[in-house]
Amino acid sequence: MDSQTLSFGYLFICKLNKIQRKKETNPLSILSQAIRGLTPDITVKARRAGVSTHHVPTEIGATQGKVLDIIWLLAASRKH
Repeated sequence: MDSQTLSFGYLFICKLNKIQRKKETNPLSILSQAIRGLTPDITVKARRAGVSTHHVPTEIGATQGKVLDIIWLLAASRKH
């Protein structure tokens, strides 16, 4: 493992311990609750119909939904 991966893992564990002390609950259950709450069921895809482009809602699978959810969580955590 490189040092960047180790430092991320250390920071992640420290944050989980901080949540456990502050909330007095299991931090992994809080994380899984956040992932479940953010997971989308549908996404919008662009479809061309002649000259114009229409946005059509399409269902996504559970795996793709979790991927989007984790990307959104990481993006939000980097902003703060």
